[in-house]
Amino acid sequence: MTEKTTTMHVVPFHISIGSEDNVTFALYISTPTKTFATPVTIPDEIIQLGIRLLQPHNMEPLGDAGALGRTLGGILFPAVVRDLLISSAREANSENGRIQIQLQIAVPELAALPWEWAVIEGTRSWVPSVNEDYGVVRLSSVTEPAPPIGVDGPLQVLMCVPPNQKSEYSAIHTLLQNEIAEQRIHITIIEIHGLADLNNTLSREVYHVVHLVGDVTLNHEQYMNITFGTEIDVFELQEVLSTYSDIGLVCVTCGGLEEPQIRAIPQIFAALLLSRTINAAITFSGVSSPDIIVRFAATCYNAIIDDIPLDLAVTRGRRALTSGRRDTSWGLPQLRIVPGTDRLFLFEPPRDPWRWIWSVTAVVGIAAAIIGAILLGRFLVEGSTPLDTPPTIIMPTPEL
Repeated sequence: MTEKTTTMHVVPFHISIGSEDNVTFALYISTPTKTFATPVTIPDEIIQLGIRLLQPHNMEPLGDAGALGRTLGGILFPAVVRDLLISSAREANSENGRIQIQLQIAVPELAALPWEWAVIEGTRSWVPSVNEDYGVVRLSSVTEPAPPIGVDGPLQVLMCVPPNQKSEYSAIHTLLQNEIAEQRIHITIIEIHGLADLNNTLSREVYHVVHLVGDVTLNHEQYMNITFGTEIDVFELQEVLSTYSDIGLVCVTCGGLEEPQIRAIPQIFAALLLSRTINAAITFSGVSSPDIIVRFAATCYNAIIDDIPLDLAVTRGRRALTSGRRDTSWGLPQLRIVPGTDRLFLFEPPRDPWRWIWSVTAVVGIAAAIIGAILLGRFLVEGSTPLDTPPTIIMPTPEL
């Protein structure tokens, strides 16, 4: 990460969608210098898609991601918003800042939509969520961010997977082998059956990131669970995670399908895991293959240990999923943060393995010099012969 990116301050570009009658909608835009509202038309098929996504077990095939992205982009970024976004980005850049697009959508069926796929059309088409000049985040309702967590040593990541699936995610060790060898990150993959397994693991070691790979469901009693060997209730999980103050980031991904499917339940589940101690949650707005999950996670975590801001680390993770023309999974990752979250972790400078030797050598050298001076002083005092008579003072002879 360049020093310029590290020192850039974030300029919020806040977008929300509101409706009083679920028929007419308005976009509300807020920047540090301008606030306005503008009416927006939302196609009925998009509203119906959002309604279906909120159903407990519903999964929607992604279909034409390009068409969906253009539709979503037309809603979020009409000409007046697009022009303000670009001018705000230019102004921020001139003042050593960068834009962060902050989504906070109060209409449930619209919040369920995968806005990260949004495409802005103009003289050329571009996507903010894969552009490092525009971080895209969703804001949490938690109002006060926790302070950054100090990391002394490697970033400790715990990846929890269902029974008999560990091998499907072990490729992350290969993708991060250099960083692991340099002791900048450590990845632990465990197969868990329930909440007790997770709690026992967390109690034995310090972990900074907990990545959960399981099936997220909403049952008929309206309880939201993630399933490994058994179901884990979201509120019980949140209570356990919140007791470990070194955890700053949780990730929730659902794996098992080669073709991505869109779901809203995982993002709701991840949002409920935020707390007074956990400032950020990453999730996928659907189900994807283990390969996609591992590629995203390895890239994102690698960026985090490079001290890249979290929103841009997620951007890099999305970009890692754009390698092929037919790979449309890049729009799945979502980042939700507590407002005001700038950094999750404060990394200590890497330890020099020879530092202790130099320190010991220096201490020994100083001690030896002091002892030597003392012994020499004693030798000179004890070995000298005292004078019987004081020395004669010879006065100078006056010149003739």
